[in-house]
Amino acid sequence: MTQQEQATLGDAAGSGTVPGVTRRIVDQGVPMAARDGVVLRSVVHRLAGRRTQPIVLVRNPYGEPLTRGLPIAPLLGAGFAVVVQDCRGTADSDGKFVPFETEATDTLDAIDWCGTLPFSNGTVVMYGASYSGMVQLAAAVHRPDALAGIIPVVTPDDYQTRLAYRGGAFQLGQLTGWYTMKALQSITYRAQHGEQVGPLFAAFGAHAADPYGSVTRTRLADAPVLSEVLPTWRTWTTNDTTGDYWPSVSYRDRRAEVAVPGLHVGGWFDLFLGGTISNFATLRERAATERARDGQRLIVGPWQHTDQSGTVGDLSFGPPASAAGLGLEGIVTDFAAATAAGAQIAGPPIRLYVMNDGWRDEHEWPLARTTFTPWYLQPGGGLGPAVPDVDAAAADASTSYVHDPADPVPMIGGQSGIMAGGLDGGNQWTAGPRDQRPLDGRDDVLRFTGEPLAADTEVTGPVEVVLHAATSADDADFVARLVDVYPDGRAIGVVDGVVRAKFRDGQDEAKPVTPGEVTELRIDLWATSWCFAAGHRIRIDIASSSYPNWDVNQGGAGNNALVEPGSGARATQHIHHCTAFPSHVVLPLIPASTGPASTGPS
Repeated sequence: MTQQEQATLGDAAGSGTVPGVTRRIVDQGVPMAARDGVVLRSVVHRLAGRRTQPIVLVRNPYGEPLTRGLPIAPLLGAGFAVVVQDCRGTADSDGKFVPFETEATDTLDAIDWCGTLPFSNGTVVMYGASYSGMVQLAAAVHRPDALAGIIPVVTPDDYQTRLAYRGGAFQLGQLTGWYTMKALQSITYRAQHGEQVGPLFAAFGAHAADPYGSVTRTRLADAPVLSEVLPTWRTWTTNDTTGDYWPSVSYRDRRAEVAVPGLHVGGWFDLFLGGTISNFATLRERAATERARDGQRLIVGPWQHTDQSGTVGDLSFGPPASAAGLGLEGIVTDFAAATAAGAQIAGPPIRLYVMNDGWRDEHEWPLARTTFTPWYLQPGGGLGPAVPDVDAAAADASTSYVHDPADPVPMIGGQSGIMAGGLDGGNQWTAGPRDQRPLDGRDDVLRFTGEPLAADTEVTGPVEVVLHAATSADDADFVARLVDVYPDGRAIGVVDGVVRAKFRDGQDEAKPVTPGEVTELRIDLWATSWCFAAGHRIRIDIASSSYPNWDVNQGGAGNNALVEPGSGARATQHIHHCTAFPSHVVLPLIPASTGPASTGPS
């Protein structure tokens, strides 16, 4: 930055002041040279009359329109200046956008730069959601001197296993949407910089008319427009095993180096819920300093990735369930102020919303009073705490269904990053607790239902389904969903998950299954906090697809993204529920509380 620019930014008084009125200064296009010389630009918000103040830094890859919901005014009121920097190759910044690959160094440079601005007191706190949360952790593991705290909202803990894939299945729904958005932004950026992009715009228009059809009419790795405009689409789809690429960009295994407090905000129906909880729990236990460990906080509401209203899916949990009802904006500003001042971090370690009950403060995750209780899939479609008394050779020792890759089970709600779309033009693909009855006519979904509950039953914590399954194919996916069956017949999906059989032990390497052989598969449903009301029933649904949430397994042992469309084969799946192979769900049951309950959903 030139001396003239420093002097301009340092002039906090200005002219034409009015007594009793505080002037807000907004400087646009403020340049910062990254270590490789590429210029990144920021919008800087501050109040006149302050000589120095701490900085809240937000790094944003989406352009100005998606920054309009930032809590800039409250942060200014809390004594901060706010710097919103465009990531490399986006909006007003120079360079080329390549997801994640330069974000750690660019963010470290931005933190150092913010600490030396003429109106800065040298202290920086970071804030932001999703990608803007990931850049915080990518930098924090390097322990920059000026960084005092981080506030990552709806942020995963790993790019491979919690963003690009889940349980080994490619996150087709959210990544098709995200890459489509970023492809349009990238094409527009190139046009603004003088490139001739007419043919790309035309190709994008054809893709955008039917994005999911576009990416599945060819090999997934070769998705039109997406793989051309952003080559990391091909990198992500072809690297289904860990290899060298994913560790080169990930911060997951370095999180113990983080040395600052963090406020982690998530939603029960957010696609990054598992990573948000993992970030909190990992840093609470293993962060580099006592202040950092003690200063981790977690908030989880009945929210999805972009909506904190408390109305999600088919249910409304009422105004108290919203971010506004919780007072999240004030919690954020108070946390930022305390970290910047080096002060005590107020509040409980965890604040979570128990769906159908209300907000509650907790002190550890999982909750210390949890009773992890297996409920077993029973012959005939039952579900309960008793191990089935059935011989493995009996006719009812297993239940089978046929998975047809050409006719996958459509997703209805869940933990999704899909912002629009659904069956017949509806919105069933978007996140949340949604009624599963539209799938009742399908025979490729198995349903195991418990008896009506005698009392309210709270399930709060990690949820896992353990399947003993066999497939006639060389590989298969298994999807499990926890469902609340209402007395009026509604079947509300609570939480779901998937495992790709060859990645049952993780994605470091593929371990093919033997067709016809019973294999134990553990499906991580991440977590929930849900009160099943008396008279309701707990149900587990099992299928082999949930399209377009995850790519449809074509049944081969190789990389699913390199399979030619239409080459998949029908597969017969067997779910075992007998004494020798007792498939079950592990429910984190919480003892009944005598505390007050808030208004439940309508």
